[in-house]
Amino acid sequence: MESLSPEAEQGLRSILPGECIATDTVTRIAFAPDASLYWYVPKAVVFPRTLQDVQQLFAWSRQYRIPLTFRAAGTSLSGQAVTEGVLVEVRRHWQHWEILHEGALVRAQPGVRAGLLNRMLRPYHRRLGPDPASIEVCTLGGILANNASGMCCGTRDTAYRTLDSLLLLLPSGLLLDTALPNADALLAAQAPELSEGLLRIRRRILASPSLRERIRRKYQLKNTVGYSLNAFLDFDSPTQILAHLMVGSEGTLGFIAEIRLRTVPDLSLIHI
Repeated sequence: MESLSPEAEQGLRSILPGECIATDTVTRIAFAPDASLYWYVPKAVVFPRTLQDVQQLFAWSRQYRIPLTFRAAGTSLSGQAVTEGVLVEVRRHWQHWEILHEGALVRAQPGVRAGLLNRMLRPYHRRLGPDPASIEVCTLGGILANNASGMCCGTRDTAYRTLDSLLLLLPSGLLLDTALPNADALLAAQAPELSEGLLRIRRRILASPSLRERIRRKYQLKNTVGYSLNAFLDFDSPTQILAHLMVGSEGTLGFIAEIRLRTVPDLSLIHI
């Protein structure tokens, strides 16, 4: 059960308040499992409060070459929320949410429970599209990161299909709001290699009829395995491609700091 080196722990404590860091054995073991059968003891558990905290964690991770794993409710059955690196808990301090446009849109941080949002949407006869079995306790961040969809939403009302925009924090420290009208220009100016790289992949896919057809056929069915490659066919905007690649990326591409989802009608509340 490996712990942080003294240098790495000192570096961690230099960027986060002491109450936001847990390196004791009891806490580390308590966070070792999620809802899956896997069990890995993290070197530390941290509880960032702000985007600046997460930016500094990314820089710390690069310096000490210790991976970060983001975790909200930890309800997935596939082990996405366990690690032998540093576990970054983004539930307790990431609870802000808002209902917009008479229930047509929700804006929430990753720690907000999906069941809570559905209750708040009931007066508008609306609900979230994704409906995983753990919807009462899972969070919006987990739904997006895992593209959790449940049994009823099919391929139309998934997180991918109902995504409006994201506030993203990339490992480089770049903060990107995909809702901004000039988001593509900002990405091209601040991360030109990333912006051009996304468009280059899109061009390669479009240039191959067999690859285009393979991707289209694969995503006609419900598919939450691997990155959402259909984003390269569905969008020509680098920021929209990136936002939709984040859905189902399981925290490997960056931190989802805020989610804006379009809601769907709650037919169970419509009286005939």
